[in-house]
Amino acid sequence: MIPPPAEAAGLVHTFYVIETDEPRIEEAVPAYSAQFIVMVHGRVTFTFAEGGTGQSSSVFINAPQMRAARCVLEGPVLQVGASLTHAAWQRLSNLPADEVHDRLLPAETVLTPAQVAVLEAAAEACRDGRMTPEALCTHLTEVIAAAPHALREDHVGVVDAIGRWLGSGLDPAIRDLYASVSVSPRQVQRICRRFFGVPPAQVLKRFRALRAAMLLSQPAVSKELHDELMATYFDQAHLIRDIRRYTGRTPTQYRRGSLVNDLLDPAGHGDAGTPLKSAAD
Repeated sequence: MIPPPAEAAGLVHTFYVIETDEPRIEEAVPAYSAQFIVMVHGRVTFTFAEGGTGQSSSVFINAPQMRAARCVLEGPVLQVGASLTHAAWQRLSNLPADEVHDRLLPAETVLTPAQVAVLEAAAEACRDGRMTPEALCTHLTEVIAAAPHALREDHVGVVDAIGRWLGSGLDPAIRDLYASVSVSPRQVQRICRRFFGVPPAQVLKRFRALRAAMLLSQPAVSKELHDELMATYFDQAHLIRDIRRYTGRTPTQYRRGSLVNDLLDPAGHGDAGTPLKSAAD
């Protein structure tokens, strides 16, 4: 994980580097926000929940995922990525998440030819050892910060309110979200679908499953927090079903070492990780 610099605040949850010499790794990819990825070495193939597939290029985007996906990394792999905030994805692409999701997009879909060329040159420099992955993140930041689409102020207000609501507790009441904004519940639902892909109740369900997976992958979390989060599920069957749906793994599988475990650091997941950050620290 590479913390985003100040100029990327509000745009990137975290930068990350995945590097392995293994010739092949099969993994589950949780239902993350949009991911902006540069493949320095290797190749990755995604299979999404509804059956669609996609293969990496040197610069590509994994659109917001509504459910977990499967991926195969063919190595050696060196991948540098940026986990975009929901607002940043709209600024960059202007593609509603409820219409464009669970697919790989060529960089040319949202970037200019000049921006693609800069990132491809940076990937080549990193491949040749003339640039570090951390320096490549600087180029990613510049492209993301130059996003061409302005957001409506009322949309930004609702998205920020959803973020605060998600971070306010492990199982916040939806009425608290509606009470915190000046627009109607119907407008909140519509804006939430555009930025998060689903209505608020479904966003909370997805983030709750991610939090549970984060907890299970972080052994230092206190028993009190563990019990509080587990109490948000009706029973064990619902817990297992949701974690599998949104992370691609069962609770038992999080007790083993995994690439995904490393990516479930609460600090890398924005609002979803907020209630768990202090415990992880």
